[in-house]
Amino acid sequence: MSLVTERSGKTARLTLDGELTIYEVAGIKAELAEVMHGIDEIEIDLGGIAEIDTAGLQLMLIAKRNPGKHVRFVNHPPCVLRLIDLANLGGMLGDPLFISATESARNMP
Repeated sequence: MSLVTERSGKTARLTLDGELTIYEVAGIKAELAEVMHGIDEIEIDLGGIAEIDTAGLQLMLIAKRNPGKHVRFVNHPPCVLRLIDLANLGGMLGDPLFISATESARNMP
């Protein structure tokens, strides 16, 4: 898992790449906490996530509930969308979720 950070004043953009599973979450959580210090607004690009489990989803919820921070997740890959849907947490995360036509057709009966 890699985390690339771009900062501009009190705003940051994080790009995650790799697996966001129980094996990587502890390290990413520490990096995320460090980045969030002194930042008010954070955009987290999930487009590079190849695999996610409930530990990764829990990290997303922790980031979202950080007091005084506006955290927005963007570029949700299919694996993240499926887990958010399975856990019924789309409303709790509060970010727009865009499902591609291909993914939508794949889920039709």
